[in-house]
Amino acid sequence: MKTLKIIFAIILSLSLVKFSEAQVQTNYLKSELRYKLSEKNSSIDVGEKFKRVNIAEKPGEKSPFLGALFSGVLPGSGEFYAKSYIKSAIFLAIEAGLWIAYSSFQSKGNEQNDMYEQFANQNWDVYKYASWLKQENFTGSGDINLNADKETLRRQINVCEAQNFSHQLPPYGEQQYYELIGKYQNFVTGWADADLMIVNRNNYGTYKTDMFIGYSYDRQEANSYYDKGTTTLTIVILNHILSSADAAWSVSMFNKDLKVKTGIHLENNYSFYGEKKLIPVANLNVTF
Repeated sequence: MKTLKIIFAIILSLSLVKFSEAQVQTNYLKSELRYKLSEKNSSIDVGEKFKRVNIAEKPGEKSPFLGALFSGVLPGSGEFYAKSYIKSAIFLAIEAGLWIAYSSFQSKGNEQNDMYEQFANQNWDVYKYASWLKQENFTGSGDINLNADKETLRRQINVCEAQNFSHQLPPYGEQQYYELIGKYQNFVTGWADADLMIVNRNNYGTYKTDMFIGYSYDRQEANSYYDKGTTTLTIVILNHILSSADAAWSVSMFNKDLKVKTGIHLENNYSFYGEKKLIPVANLNVTF
């Protein structure tokens, strides 16, 4: 009986030892598993954090479309967006200079226009022109009434002109009115310095007066200012197109000139005492 108790005690002791070893091994496996999971999570967290930092710090590529759009609206702004500051200043200065020139040409043209219109109002007379038509007995001139009001007289004159000349007197004050009286020979007889005793239906095509000639030059000078203004506007549009194209190119060059490559990985390193450690290793490569 005593022997059986001793054998039972030995078996119980061995069982407890085995259980203890199994428990220790289980705890070790759980610890190892937790360590590996911790490694994985740590790797993900470090990688994500590093990635976010690099995304925040990495210079983003610029859009060539936006650069072209900016310069299409305001020349030079797309180049500024691409950090090409010298070209930005050049295009912007050209734009400002062109608009100043356009404003100047328009202002001079308007002044010249007002001057020659005022001169015409003072020195060209529709009644004198009508009396010459009747004097030379042009076809249809018999219906012209020199006592009629100006607008009625103009319509009567138009009937006569349609039968004898290539152009008819436009309504008073219109742009065509001021143009034609200083351009076509039949209207020369309405000027104040025209001598109706000299000019007739046979020589009016070559007859000139100082007022007629001077007025023609003044009108042409005004048109010349307006033409220069129109040319300036054409150059303005061209400046927008060129700046837009250059901005798209400049942005593309900006994106190519600065390339930033980033990366991160985890390396297993061992301490002096043989302890295993995971260390995040990052690299930054910048090329110009």
